[in-house]
Amino acid sequence: MWFKGTGKVFDSSSPNAGLLKGQIFGTPTQKNCSTRFDNVNQSHNGSYFFRLEASNKLRFSLRKPTYSQVQLAILGSPPKPTLRLFRDRQQMMEGGSVSLRCSTKIFCPFHPPSLTWSSSLNESITERQHQTQTELISDLNFTVSHRHHRVTFTCTATHQLQQQNTTKSHMLQVQCAPKNTSVWINPAGLVLEGGSVTLSCSSDANPAVNYTWYRDTEGLLNPVQTGPNLTINNTNSTHSGRYYCTAENKHGTQNTSVLLDVQQINFCLRPADN
Repeated sequence: MWFKGTGKVFDSSSPNAGLLKGQIFGTPTQKNCSTRFDNVNQSHNGSYFFRLEASNKLRFSLRKPTYSQVQLAILGSPPKPTLRLFRDRQQMMEGGSVSLRCSTKIFCPFHPPSLTWSSSLNESITERQHQTQTELISDLNFTVSHRHHRVTFTCTATHQLQQQNTTKSHMLQVQCAPKNTSVWINPAGLVLEGGSVTLSCSSDANPAVNYTWYRDTEGLLNPVQTGPNLTINNTNSTHSGRYYCTAENKHGTQNTSVLLDVQQINFCLRPADN
């Protein structure tokens, strides 16, 4: 039997009749009286002691301070899972390996929780799960690329008894050299003399890159301007040529180019009528 204060809350002779319902699934003759309670709620918080009664004269209660009592603390909802980078590496280089670990407490071995992963990258994820007596653990191990920069990984724990999901997320910070550097002309299409045109450059990188513009003049690359945008006003034919953009950070550089062709405006005069 289990008591809370002076009140009996569970009796194995009628396990579904008391305040707490459950089962003793141990073997008392082997000194194992493990008990499972199935309907706990926050009103059951408190200190409990165990009493043994047999068909003979055996009577004994573990209620004195010299004996251990069981303190129950019932949570209203399951806690969030724990998610961390293995070895707590907050910054990582492209091409390196990363391990994400998510864990959640196992409150009831008969109704264990489950862990699932998702990411904003929307690609398949391979995980490995294992558990201890008190925790369920799921590990993600993969090689990072520049596509993983600022990607959020989310671990969701589902506790069957509460029918509740709790989540924890982590955003990766990946260090990488410039990738996918590209340039474009605005406005697009035909560039006429006397107008204004802007050449723009972008790149995927971490940390952020510095941009430098060069112009191919008779086979020589001459620096023109720094910054992601190069604007030319009052264009003329002398501005025609190939322009190069260099994206650079501490991990490397990448170049790309675009051909600017400024067209002259030709006026056609129709002869006057006689």
